[in-house]
Amino acid sequence: MRRGRLWGVGAGLLLVGAVGGFLSGVLWDRAAEVTVGPQAASGVAVPQSREALVVAWTAESERAGKGLPDGWEGLTTAEIRGRYLQQRVVDAPKAEDIGPDTVRRSG
Repeated sequence: MRRGRLWGVGAGLLLVGAVGGFLSGVLWDRAAEVTVGPQAASGVAVPQSREALVVAWTAESERAGKGLPDGWEGLTTAEIRGRYLQQRVVDAPKAEDIGPDTVRRSG
C-alpha cells in the first residue's frame, strides 16, 4: 500500500513539473517578441527607404566634395545603405577636430 502511494506521489510531482516547464516555456517565448527595431548606435536614425537613402547619400557625398558614382542607379538598396554609412564614417570629424584641448580620461 505504502509503495503504491509513493509511486502516485512521484508520478504526480513529475506531471506537475512537466506542466510547469511547458507553461514557463510558452510564457518565455511570448516575452521574447520584439516590436521595436534597435536604435542606431549614434542616436541618428539611418534612412530606410531607397529614396531617403539616396537623398542622404547625395548630401554626404556633396559635403565631401564628391558626387554619386556613375551607375549608382543599378545598386541595390542595401548597397546604397552601405555606401551611405561608409561616407558618414569617412566624413566624421576626428577627435582632435572636435576638441583639441580635450584630454581623454581613463577609467
